[in-house]
Amino acid sequence: MFIMAFLNVLFTFLVNSLLEIRKKALPLQKPFRGSMKLIIETGSFGTEWAIISDRKIVAEAQTEVINPYFQSRREISRLVRLNLPNSFFHKKYEKVYFYGSRCGTEERKKKVEQSLISQFKAHVMVDSTLLAASRGILHEEQGIACVLGNHSRSCHYDGTKITEKVLSGGYLLGDEGSSIVLGRMFLSDVVKRMGPADLTVDFYEHFSVSPNKLQDMVYELKEPDLFMADVAIFLKEHKEHQYVKDLVMRNFKSFFVRCVMQYDYKNLPICAVGHMAHDFKDILEEVAMKYGSHLVKAVELTPMHGLLKYHLKHPEV
Repeated sequence: MFIMAFLNVLFTFLVNSLLEIRKKALPLQKPFRGSMKLIIETGSFGTEWAIISDRKIVAEAQTEVINPYFQSRREISRLVRLNLPNSFFHKKYEKVYFYGSRCGTEERKKKVEQSLISQFKAHVMVDSTLLAASRGILHEEQGIACVLGNHSRSCHYDGTKITEKVLSGGYLLGDEGSSIVLGRMFLSDVVKRMGPADLTVDFYEHFSVSPNKLQDMVYELKEPDLFMADVAIFLKEHKEHQYVKDLVMRNFKSFFVRCVMQYDYKNLPICAVGHMAHDFKDILEEVAMKYGSHLVKAVELTPMHGLLKYHLKHPEV
């Protein structure tokens, strides 16, 4: 018994001595503090989510659109809770970044911020789709960023922040180049019997509406802009029709003149995101060339891929 007790004491002493020697031999290292961030980008047709940590993408998901213009704080919270995988909630995030449209007022920013804080208990930063496009495509390069989806926007980006932008004006006062304005242009031609006969007939059949009731129907709609966006989807199905090509060309020309040429557009790279830019990329590039710009840097459906690269490269942001 005495020998066993002695051996146990000796063994413990030797192990502790070896550990002390190892501590002295190894350089002092700072404890690892891997930060986890949640990146969210919402567009016209959905919301993309990604968790990044230690300079790599950990998980990705997609949910419905988040739009603080139409949705209350509770509706946003409910959408997130019911649609996002449970694994996204079992994380401790250093920061949550939300990029989306319709976040222009402090009230709407606060709505999104409070909803996400309640779900993830983390610091939340709410910013625009324009900044997402700038960071996602231009990265650290100065240039002009454009968003061409259901609505349209443009800005000058100096490589770190947006320094100037042309106000959208909404679909009543602006939104040139957008799908809503494209739908409105076609509806105007149809009402005035200026649209091509084949497309007009297909349109009335597709939307189950008669010529006599079209105008009244549009003005009676609670959200006529959403109907105009649906009309643009119909036109996309006929994108090879020469009339549609010409209509898109006119729409993009208006956007370029009113929303791009106010910057130093001939000497700066131009990038664009959104389904209108993506679906009619060739026409957009043709319009840029007509106005003396050969610098369309990239056209993407969403900025998310490049945005994740930006955040992985700049963990300090």
